[in-house]
Amino acid sequence: MSKNNPHYVKTLEQALTSAYGWRAVAEWRDKLIAEVERKAARLGINEYAYCQSAVASAAELQALAELVSNNETRFFREMEQINTLKRQVIPEMLNARGTEKELKIWSAACSTGEEVYSIAMILKETLPEGWRVNIMATDLRGQAIIQATKGRYPASSLTLVESQLRDRYFTRAGENGREPSFDVVPEIKKLVSFRRANLCDANFWNSLRLKFDLIVCNNLLLHFHPLAIRKTVDRIVAALEPGGFLTVMKNEAMFIEHSALKQDSQLAGAFFRKL
Repeated sequence: MSKNNPHYVKTLEQALTSAYGWRAVAEWRDKLIAEVERKAARLGINEYAYCQSAVASAAELQALAELVSNNETRFFREMEQINTLKRQVIPEMLNARGTEKELKIWSAACSTGEEVYSIAMILKETLPEGWRVNIMATDLRGQAIIQATKGRYPASSLTLVESQLRDRYFTRAGENGREPSFDVVPEIKKLVSFRRANLCDANFWNSLRLKFDLIVCNNLLLHFHPLAIRKTVDRIVAALEPGGFLTVMKNEAMFIEHSALKQDSQLAGAFFRKL
């Protein structure tokens, strides 16, 4: 199948868009077409036949979604966001939850774990003695969740981690190809619970039992179509504590339109407070 003839995957593309909220863009479509070609060749069938079978199989749709979804991440990628959390947002949350001494945080698109472990390290450095933190981390991709749960990373992925944090929260685990690998220490790993989740699945939201003080939703809404964005923002609002925070990447701030959310101009980055 030629990349100049994406009509072969139109029905499949529509099924993925409906199930996972993605907006169709050329890069995503090209990745999908390449996977369709590869899978059809492996099965010995034509691309159209594969697409028809995939549409009828929730498991195959999930497998394709894992293969073509975005997976860009790294430790301390959004430093402006991290610094705002450390200097302003976490202290505000501590003040708001002083009687409970517990913070509930959700990393909604955690990928392979670098982002949420960065947040966990900052919390470990910041929280006073006696406080509890409950961090949930979700991602669409099961393989990403498995890797995140292991908490093992090549040395090259730690380049933005400050040396004192690297010494405190990582242990050398051996060689990973041509470079050493490092494990996140157990005291950080135990702060985070990982689970696979499709944020366009109403059943996932119905299963949530917590209200969160902070939801970090980086690099997700950017890939959603408008209806999926509106539904996801509505559901995020319902999952936030009153006064709780939502943060997204700065280029996603334009997507946050909700009467119960107000962007805080005093906070660098893109932070929204639930009214």
